[in-house]
Amino acid sequence: MAEAIVSAVFERLTSISLQVAENGVRLVVGVNEEVKKIGTTLCTIRAVLADAEKRQVKEQAVKFWLDRLQNVAYDIEDLLDEWSTAVIRSKIEESQSSFRLSSLQPFANSIPRLVGRRGIATKIKELSESLQVIAKEKDDFAFIVNLSRNDDIEPERPKTTYFVDASEIRGRDQDKNTIISMLLSENGQERGIPIISILGMGGIGKTTLAQIVYNDREVNAYFQKKLWVCVSDPFDEMRIAKAILEALTGIPSGLGELNTVLVKIHESIEGKKFLLVLDDVWTEDERKWQSLKCCLKSGASPGSKILVTTRKENVATVMGCTRLFHLGKLSEEECWSLFSQVAFSGWNHGARQILADIGKKIADKCNGLPLAAKTLGGLLRLKKSREQWQRILDSNMWELDEAETGLFSPLLLSYYDLPAPLRQCFSYCAIFPKGCKIEKDLLIRLWMAQGFLGDGNGMEIVGEEYFDNLAMRSFFQEFETDENDDGIIRCKMHDIVHDFAQLLRKRECYVVASNGIEEQRAEWYHESARHLRVILDNEQAVIPSLLYNAKKLRSLLVDSCPSNSSTLNVSLPRLFDELTCLRMLDLSNKFRRQTSITELPCQIGKLIHLRYLSLEGNKGLKQLPTTLSDLCNLQTLNIRLCSSIQGFKVPINLRHLQNAETYGCTSMTFGLKRSTLLQTLEEFVVGNLFGGDLRKIFIGREVGRSNLGYLGNFAHLRGNLKIIGLGDVSRRSEAEEAGLWKKTGLRNLTLSFNFKYKGNRVLEGAYAHESSVLEALQPPPYLESLNINRMNGPTAFPSWMVSLTMLKRVRLWACFNWKTLPPMWKLPVLEHLEIWEMKNVKEVGQEFMGAETEKGQASSSSSSSSSVNNNIAFPCLKHLKFQSMDGWQEWYYGHLLTTMPLLCSLKINSCLMLKSLPRHLLQKTTLQVLDIFNCPILTERYSRNGTGEDWHYISHIPTITIDGEDVKRDGN
Repeated sequence: MAEAIVSAVFERLTSISLQVAENGVRLVVGVNEEVKKIGTTLCTIRAVLADAEKRQVKEQAVKFWLDRLQNVAYDIEDLLDEWSTAVIRSKIEESQSSFRLSSLQPFANSIPRLVGRRGIATKIKELSESLQVIAKEKDDFAFIVNLSRNDDIEPERPKTTYFVDASEIRGRDQDKNTIISMLLSENGQERGIPIISILGMGGIGKTTLAQIVYNDREVNAYFQKKLWVCVSDPFDEMRIAKAILEALTGIPSGLGELNTVLVKIHESIEGKKFLLVLDDVWTEDERKWQSLKCCLKSGASPGSKILVTTRKENVATVMGCTRLFHLGKLSEEECWSLFSQVAFSGWNHGARQILADIGKKIADKCNGLPLAAKTLGGLLRLKKSREQWQRILDSNMWELDEAETGLFSPLLLSYYDLPAPLRQCFSYCAIFPKGCKIEKDLLIRLWMAQGFLGDGNGMEIVGEEYFDNLAMRSFFQEFETDENDDGIIRCKMHDIVHDFAQLLRKRECYVVASNGIEEQRAEWYHESARHLRVILDNEQAVIPSLLYNAKKLRSLLVDSCPSNSSTLNVSLPRLFDELTCLRMLDLSNKFRRQTSITELPCQIGKLIHLRYLSLEGNKGLKQLPTTLSDLCNLQTLNIRLCSSIQGFKVPINLRHLQNAETYGCTSMTFGLKRSTLLQTLEEFVVGNLFGGDLRKIFIGREVGRSNLGYLGNFAHLRGNLKIIGLGDVSRRSEAEEAGLWKKTGLRNLTLSFNFKYKGNRVLEGAYAHESSVLEALQPPPYLESLNINRMNGPTAFPSWMVSLTMLKRVRLWACFNWKTLPPMWKLPVLEHLEIWEMKNVKEVGQEFMGAETEKGQASSSSSSSSSVNNNIAFPCLKHLKFQSMDGWQEWYYGHLLTTMPLLCSLKINSCLMLKSLPRHLLQKTTLQVLDIFNCPILTERYSRNGTGEDWHYISHIPTITIDGEDVKRDGN
């Protein structure tokens, strides 16, 4: 991890030097030389860090040396960030002289003096001297110098064989049978040799599963030749080829040319059905595998198979894997069985019974990881007292020396296989509570805040790549995808992997709980503490006094109880005065029922390094101080559910504004236009550029102009966007200025027309402009989800709708004046459709369901899909829901030959006057779910037990729910 921070500081040093030169900032005499000296020293130290990182595992003195180096590197990085901030503020003042912020003006005028003053110069000199001392000490360790800058660290890797005692294996019978079934199946249409990969995290039992499969009697009878090769890392083609040849012939090979060895392998396997196990494969370089793969492929007999074990999904991909098997963890019972088998080996029954209750709790800590169960079982085998077992139960796994040398060794291999930047990204996950769900976007933004992703415009893309890399290497698990199943949105870490991350950060990352009763012990505090989570357990709990001395903290998360508002409000000014190195600050109110923070003090402006700030859920927070806009490094501001906030100035370099459900914020004018780097803007509230009430201006026929055009400044917007108050936009030109069609990163869009004045009506035809505004708000072509609500004008179906060839989800609701539904059947890939609260719709017919034209074409649009041209309405629709359609009485099927061929779920809720459902829809074999709720006529018509006249039309549907009662469930 030291290597990553040193490299980051070196790159930042170069970047800052260029900034200073470009902006003509003068330095105190001698400072430039000290800066150059720091750069040279860092470069020298980097050359030995690969060896140092490897040796710190076993040499405590090296570990302490790396810790000191890392602390100095952090201090240098903070100083460089302070320097950079001054330069950025100076540039802001110069480029926006016509729009000066009063809070910055006196500061900006003193930029040259600030950057060049003696205090900064003294700090640079002191840090340079500290670094020189550390650099000299490196010579005492005789590190191996790596001038090639190859950062690979090679811990000792265990060698495996195919010998195993199957009687000691627990809980893998089903996995074994699945793999054997794959091995014994015929190749079918597959070309070449089928390659089966067993994928899983270190210690999950991949090699063990391969061993028991390899030794199975059916497998022995099926294959004429079986070969086991421990590949490990590096992937040495010659060594592996010789191992295969030796296994085939039983004679060690003395051949010196790879080609000659491959020829011999080809001759030995020709006409034979073989199984080759390649255990513990790491390389992602396809070229190293190609020659051997071609040799095996050309000589293999039908039925031959290759079985690979790996921790990395990329390995399976580059090797041409045809079947991927994700090996999961053991169940609680299986894990306990394995643990007790090892821990109680040689014990009598009475001794087992005494410790069985604690043993089960310790086994639960293993969370289904076989290696953990065997390691802790072996640790406790010689410990006979209840006190000894209780100590292990009460300890964190990462605090046990035995776990560090045994359990974490396989994880250490995976860790050092990571590129240096990914190591610090992984270990930073220790800041999350064990077992919690980790939001992917949140994690990436926290990495950004710590500087792990560099400082360019593509940080988020780099973060996505880093996350995917860690996920494919099995550092994350239990993935949850978005509603379209297109991407991961959250995940978890295995408990043991989390313990490993805590081990890596044990001198940096702490958790402290305060209950307000007893004085907190100081053991959590260390001068190197950088990341801290504070838990205020009850209303008497206070911020620990030692926290104010942790001046080098970079991350602070405060978890307060629901009634602990006064303590936090009182503590914040001092916290902001003291903890000025913070880059990440989380003051969110997790409970949301109470108010934790009522005021954010103006001292927040002192946190010049701050890049991430979360105030989510603080419903009593009414204002954000003007000093917040001074934070020119702030990247992410989360004010979700801060429903009382009314308006604020947005920091100029903000990239992510998470402001969903900030109901009190009725204007987005202040400073937003300057924030051209915005990528996330969850809600945009339409307001008046010149103040006042837009609606009153419209009624009075005065000239009013909205701020909707501001959206045109945000070319990088992506993800979700909700625009509120579009009914207050009177001109089509204002909507065109928003330029939504240019924002190709948007995936989910909500267009809400009536916000503040729901239910009120003005002059006849006052809402006629809404259709033209909607037409001008053309989304980008890659939009996946669209929500249109509260339109007061007539039924609208903009021309751009059918061009959205990626649109999968649509919700239309509360358009009270619509009398017909738009022709949604034209959407070519629509999968989910919901229609709510269309109170004036009395009939749903061919305009919605589809109708042929004279030429038999469903649409003349050039962008219509081939399915539409073939007279198929809703060709991809799977889920359809109608709710609260108060006036709806009739539903006609339509006139197209095919309608909703893939429909699997139909839900009708609170449609009080609807008489019946189209029989053609009900009789579809694809329909799996029918849910009718609060629809009295339908309930009577489709009731069971022979009382409903149309029950026979729906009786074939596997799952039927009427008024909340399961009439049928899964066919029963």
